[in-house]
Amino acid sequence: MAVSAFATKAVSRTAQIGALATSLALVISGCSAGDENSTVAEDCKPTAEVDTLHKGKLTVLVAEHPPFVTTENGELTGIEGELINEIASDLCLEVDSSTTSFSAVIEGLQSGRADLSAGNWTVNDQRREIFEVSDGLYEGGMGVVTRGEDLTDVDSLNGKTLGTPQGYLWIDQLHKLYGKGAIREYQSDNAVLDDVKAKRIDVGVVSILANTWRLTQDQYSDLKINKMQDSPDLPYTQAPPLSVVLVKKGNIALKDATNQTIAEYKDSGDIDKSFEKYGLDPALVTPNDDSDSK
Repeated sequence: MAVSAFATKAVSRTAQIGALATSLALVISGCSAGDENSTVAEDCKPTAEVDTLHKGKLTVLVAEHPPFVTTENGELTGIEGELINEIASDLCLEVDSSTTSFSAVIEGLQSGRADLSAGNWTVNDQRREIFEVSDGLYEGGMGVVTRGEDLTDVDSLNGKTLGTPQGYLWIDQLHKLYGKGAIREYQSDNAVLDDVKAKRIDVGVVSILANTWRLTQDQYSDLKINKMQDSPDLPYTQAPPLSVVLVKKGNIALKDATNQTIAEYKDSGDIDKSFEKYGLDPALVTPNDDSDSK
């Protein structure tokens, strides 16, 4: 495993990262080190002063969504799991993460039960109203999963039984286009793929980035994924959606600090290495002057 470019930071930051790793080992689906002595180094100097839900902690809600966010041995990993760890490290905070469904992440963050969430989240005007939205990380898109057919446009899905994970912005558009009876909603991408494979549904409509990676796994090697072609009937396809970090509404300082860490994640080349690690194209990573606010 290559040494992260972040590891070249000052000695005090190195000590902080080591201490943070110790605390992360204790984080298992919402369980952290508790109220005992903090594992963040006493000489840690935060890059910004921010208020969080619980003093000394960064409270995070995520959905299990590899290769973007997953939990291994109690530690957040993946392209944006690593980013969350770095945000906390920069701010001298311990990560306190809980794993739940996509829809529960949205509800929980909106109701103030977490400071932020990351993991292939894209935004629309409604989400911009209820969350603070970071600068963009990378471009995504809608993928069509089948048992081998080349289905790539909206007309080719007519008459098919479709499945899609909850929480995606395209769900209402699919209901309007094909009728609610044609759409089944699932808790996870894996559940969608499992039902396509078992012939319980004809097509899965999923994140193309996450599921291009999933289809490299043996259990899904007989499935096929194509990118949905642009169509005015599916507004989601009209412009490349940017993945962002969602921050609790009103916490501008945390959003700004998150953007600072995002910029460093890109400048260091670490996000490109993460994309390559999971077989994704680093060209999809957006430049630092590209933000969701455009």
